[in-house]
Amino acid sequence: MADISQEQYEKYRQKLKQMRMLDDTLMKCVFKDCKPAVEQMLRIILSRDDLIVESFTIGKEYKNLRGHSICMDVLAVDKDGKHYNIEVQRDDRGADPRRGRFYAGMMDVEMLGKGDDYSTLRDSYVIFITENDIFKEGKPLYHYIRTEEESGKPLGDGSHIIYVNGAYVGDGPLGWLISDFREPDPKKIHIAIFAERLNYFKNNIKGEKEMCKIMEELVEEGRQEGIQKGIQKGIQKGRLEGIQEGRLEGIQKGIQVTIKLYRQLGLSNEEIIKQLSVEYEIPQSEAAKYVYAE
Repeated sequence: MADISQEQYEKYRQKLKQMRMLDDTLMKCVFKDCKPAVEQMLRIILSRDDLIVESFTIGKEYKNLRGHSICMDVLAVDKDGKHYNIEVQRDDRGADPRRGRFYAGMMDVEMLGKGDDYSTLRDSYVIFITENDIFKEGKPLYHYIRTEEESGKPLGDGSHIIYVNGAYVGDGPLGWLISDFREPDPKKIHIAIFAERLNYFKNNIKGEKEMCKIMEELVEEGRQEGIQKGIQKGIQKGRLEGIQEGRLEGIQKGIQVTIKLYRQLGLSNEEIIKQLSVEYEIPQSEAAKYVYAE
């Protein structure tokens, strides 16, 4: 576990109070080890009270040795073998339809074993919960399947991509779920299991500590990953200057990753500048250049 100073812990606590389930870090904690929460979310989005989740994973990684690897926020499988990937996206660019296509393809690769017939592929759902209405039609939900262009007849390949509009305001189960994803106060949450989980992480000492440690570890991991990538790049150049150059590039990459993580945690630009100045021992004027360049 990462060591956290009391001052940093208090800062994380204050930011935690502002976090919502639209924030990736909190969302993963809410659903981790809580099948009822995952099940309730899927039942509401798909309007299926009979949906039973058999298994689920948080942060499922799919390694692609020849190309792009991915890490899914939530991956669930129901009693009929249907697969569901749920992704929270605050940045509209992260919900690009081609990303949904790629994620669906990765799920298919994992589902189909060697020698299996294609007909054994189960239905798959890639579900993006977006902060904004990226299609700007005011709908609470956009559900896409493949169809014949001329007649609109469904192809029936079992592939679904769904966008939940996080900006939608309305009543009923779906409207309440969307509202809950935007709401930082557990007392104002409509869905009981969500309220219970948010209250644990925000108002329970043990839950608070878990969240603060996770937040600190994410920042540290991002920083170290950037530094190590830079050093490795320098080593590949095969000279001391290259290693030093790579280390500098790695630190710069680490700063960029740290900025991204701090923004996910809800820190303001001014707060991020102060944090970078302390952590990387650079003047605030230099830290500001990184922050406003992002």
